[in-house]
Amino acid sequence: MFAAHLAAGLAIKAAQPKAPTWAILVGAFLPDLLWIGFASAGVEPTQSTTFFDGWSHSVASIIVQAVVFGSCFHRYGRPVMIAVGLAVLSHLPLDALVHPKPLELWPHASPVIGLADWSWGQTALALRKSRYWWLQLAITLPLLAIYWRASRRQLPMNIIGASSLVVLGLHLVF
Repeated sequence: MFAAHLAAGLAIKAAQPKAPTWAILVGAFLPDLLWIGFASAGVEPTQSTTFFDGWSHSVASIIVQAVVFGSCFHRYGRPVMIAVGLAVLSHLPLDALVHPKPLELWPHASPVIGLADWSWGQTALALRKSRYWWLQLAITLPLLAIYWRASRRQLPMNIIGASSLVVLGLHLVF
């Protein structure tokens, strides 16, 4: 869900312009960045039979990541800290919709959130795109609309348009 994470980050950045852009966008992807590191280290196996990402993607882990990462921006003030933390937290509802496995409440927990049957979203629909692809587009477009509406007084329209096209282009590619 690359495009939706980016779009969420842009929408949050537009709502809190004092927050560093890099911090908001890194925050929106922080669980995935940790997953890459953990997978590379063998902590979170990626094989389909042993796939596990509870350390990077459980509800508790994402909440801790949001608090810790947001706290790193305390010198910018509470509104920026909250915006950065919300960027991390935005990962949770977006991934709960399209994650290959339901998200655990904490690592190795039995209670989970999300869809148990990932194959539902892999069914091809119009333009040979999957249900997940269309769902992500349906989430990305309103987030980009929020970004457009909130940014139009802060940024030149060519910047808003270009960043939106990059997000949509990523969605088309992935």
